[in-house]
Amino acid sequence: MGAVTVLRGLAFDVSQALGAIAALLAAPISSADHPALVDSDPHTGEWSATRAGNFVLAPLWEGPDLTGLRDPEWTEHLEAGDRHLATLAGALDEQWGPHRLLTIDHLIRNPQADRPPVYDALLRQDLYGDLHVWTPGQAPDRRLAVVLGHSDGDQPLTLAALVTVGPLPELPS
Repeated sequence: MGAVTVLRGLAFDVSQALGAIAALLAAPISSADHPALVDSDPHTGEWSATRAGNFVLAPLWEGPDLTGLRDPEWTEHLEAGDRHLATLAGALDEQWGPHRLLTIDHLIRNPQADRPPVYDALLRQDLYGDLHVWTPGQAPDRRLAVVLGHSDGDQPLTLAALVTVGPLPELPS
């Protein structure tokens, strides 16, 4: 199960998400080959980022805990997460053109499959959704992906950004 994020309980703000993405794109990313390191708030233990050689993964928004919710409230929260992803993807499409969709279904269907470290980091944070991928104009050597993850019915939705140096590894379909 993924960790609770430092953004728990905060309202979604597309401007803040875009600012966080700009900061991730501008920040240095280690090229050293090392295992993924999970950054957490020192006081609460909440997840703030995952870093490894050639990528960084960070939360942009986390929805409320869904424990005990029933329809229609449960569905409303899921639809809100989808709307946040669509709003952010639309803003990024305006900046850099249409995104490419990359599915990680192969890794979900084949849990024993070899996982490149970037995908292992996504799955460890329960980010099982499709990746919406762009090549940012100001950083053509990098790729940006946003993903909405939800591990099961009770866990909160998490919207996250992934920035890689170079293209994302291709997966079988």
